[in-house]
Amino acid sequence: MPEVSLNNTLGAAFLGTIATSCFYGITVVQTYIYYKRNGTDPAYLQALVFFLWVMDSLHLALVVHAVYFYAVTNFTNVFMLDIPIWSILSQILVTGVSDGAVRGVFCHRVWRLSNRNYVLVVAISISSLIVFSGSIAFAVKGFSIPTFTALSEISDILYISLGSGVVADVLIAGSMCFLLAKRRTGFTRTDSIVRVLMMYSINTGALTSMAALLTLLCYASMPNNFIFIAFYFVLPKLFLNSLLATLNARQPLRESGSGDMVSFPLSATTNSRLSFSAGRPQFTQSLTNRDDQRNLQIQIQTTTDTKSDPDPHGVVDEELKPWPVYARTETPIAFAV
Repeated sequence: MPEVSLNNTLGAAFLGTIATSCFYGITVVQTYIYYKRNGTDPAYLQALVFFLWVMDSLHLALVVHAVYFYAVTNFTNVFMLDIPIWSILSQILVTGVSDGAVRGVFCHRVWRLSNRNYVLVVAISISSLIVFSGSIAFAVKGFSIPTFTALSEISDILYISLGSGVVADVLIAGSMCFLLAKRRTGFTRTDSIVRVLMMYSINTGALTSMAALLTLLCYASMPNNFIFIAFYFVLPKLFLNSLLATLNARQPLRESGSGDMVSFPLSATTNSRLSFSAGRPQFTQSLTNRDDQRNLQIQIQTTTDTKSDPDPHGVVDEELKPWPVYARTETPIAFAV
């Protein structure tokens, strides 16, 4: 066994566990928001979100067990740091299943946005399947290897799996940005929504691909410490939070695309006035002691241009189809008192 340093072995695993726990807290909050906002989603999607949350909880439990085993149970036995305990290998299996499911959702979204573009979907599916199968194979073979040092015998599987993960994430982010850019209509409000969706896609691909790339580089350059494990602990949390963030953003984006609702008070006063400033009504009134009251008559003339597209988030609610992405009021409100 090489010389052991607690800072880059047990210390790295401990820091990775802290980061994993923090991201799990965000996952819990986002899961709660999802079920509160999206009760009309299809049953299969709600079941998938619940399954991913369960897998994420199991992943955290396995990570905590592994770090507890090395840091507490074998506090004085540094040689145990070279023994891969079952929980640290099992979390690789959980990560493979969870990440595969999340990539499947993103792949389905690309499928819908691209109008069933087989080339994009096949490329993403192949790279995602390589990641999934590589994770399972590495974990299964790892159970038969006695030490972390001996994991170098199957390091090729890890390289291929992590490398394919980077490719898959870049393909997903790039495809989403390209397909969303094609949906620009020239309407300010619609293009603003498209830009937000593109930002989500870029952040999703950037965070996950960066974490996978750091894991790959750290393992290639420092295979005898746990720094690569710290990055790998965080990887599934980034995937799930990226998915939940895009799912939870649907309602605010729909509301921003449906226009603003303006209300103003009406009272039986004289000398009332309604004026417009920058397209929005402003209500002012002056109070008098007169007993006479006049009738308020409001004439509303509106012209609405509506453009409807499939929900670019991959899920179309039956009650919300078609999805209005732009509405414009041509003629202001006219009134006479």
